[in-house]
Amino acid sequence: MTFPFRRLNKAIKPLVFASFFAVLFWLMGCSTVQKNIITTTTKEKAVSSRVEKGITEESLKCITCHEERGVTHGWIADWEGSMHARKGVGCEACHINLALEAAVREAAGLEYLSAEGSNCEDKRIHRQVIADNCGKCHIKQYNEFMKSRHSIGWKRMLECSQNLMLPKDVRTAKCAQCHNIQFKCDSCHTRHTFSTLEAKNPEACGTCHMGSDHPHYEIYISSKHGAVYTAIQSGILKESESIHALRAPVCITCHMPQGTHDISFGLAYGPVGGEPSYIDRSGNPVDEVELVKRRDAMLSVCSACHSPSFAKKTLANADAIHKDVENVVKEAKDIVFGLEKEGLFVSPISETSSIRLLGHALILGNPQLYSGKSRVERLFSKLTCSTAITWKGAYHMNPDYAHLRGWAELQMNLSDMKEEARKLQEEAELRRKMGIKLR
Repeated sequence: MTFPFRRLNKAIKPLVFASFFAVLFWLMGCSTVQKNIITTTTKEKAVSSRVEKGITEESLKCITCHEERGVTHGWIADWEGSMHARKGVGCEACHINLALEAAVREAAGLEYLSAEGSNCEDKRIHRQVIADNCGKCHIKQYNEFMKSRHSIGWKRMLECSQNLMLPKDVRTAKCAQCHNIQFKCDSCHTRHTFSTLEAKNPEACGTCHMGSDHPHYEIYISSKHGAVYTAIQSGILKESESIHALRAPVCITCHMPQGTHDISFGLAYGPVGGEPSYIDRSGNPVDEVELVKRRDAMLSVCSACHSPSFAKKTLANADAIHKDVENVVKEAKDIVFGLEKEGLFVSPISETSSIRLLGHALILGNPQLYSGKSRVERLFSKLTCSTAITWKGAYHMNPDYAHLRGWAELQMNLSDMKEEARKLQEEAELRRKMGIKLR
């Protein structure tokens, strides 16, 4: 009796295993189907949610395509958390941009507008979104922006003709990344969240306003104002919090009061970097009446935290430092013009120029070009940086930048220029006595 049962067991075992694997595969299939159903349901819910927010069918096509292809999906996530998404402002509102097409035609050759296209199959789509497009909805902010120095950033770069002597890739990486702010708003309101919270932070300004020629961020962050800001940086800015409630001012407190987008507020100088002269956005001299108005406006901001007498005294002290800096710059220019008059430069010097310069020439303006220059010219370039650091350090209440990094460097640069001028003059005199032509 035992033997038949053993044979029966051997016959059943394959059937049991086959049944087990059949059930396993069936369960796996059900799981896959269930996952697909869940995924489909999730996608349908996401689409339904987007439709409920008022997102157009055209935008949904963009989002679906980008998600399926895994293209810039991080930007979609940023957009979904933005006020634009909550208000039903979708992709086509910004990226189908007739204003950009007009700007490209009007200003053909501008690298920022023409260098980057779109790989989208819809040829109406532009990658770049210019400020004019934002201005269709944000009218007040756009009009204020157009009065500001930001709105002429690219124009000013092109007017600095010495920059055209730089290699194109250097200009693109060095100059254009900041100066293209003339055309766009996402230098401050980072794409695609366009968060006002992010734009309020000093770090938003620091990308461009830093470095040896205009170290605004470094001066601010290491000042007493910046020290307080850093100490309470965690959670310092909240969407519901008034900027006036902050313990320490940030950049927009002084330069964008009441949320104005005309960042020329409180700036008496410029508009090209660190010019030590009183000129307006168009480069015209500012008269005493206008300067008084600017000073009173600035004092109204300072007096929100400080006593009027303290604010007036601090600004008056910075004014005196600014005047001292102007005198040093004049002395430095006299040295260079004196060398030119004696014929110790290769070619005549032009203080200003609106055309591309060929050969060797010096522009006594800001910014200076640093390559292909003699030592005295390089020293003058360093001096122009020191001038900006000195008086900007004073106005931003940073003693280290006003003195050691500013005034001290300024004096050493001037001394080096005098020494170099003396050497050139002595060399020229020696050549003259020996009957050797200088050129």
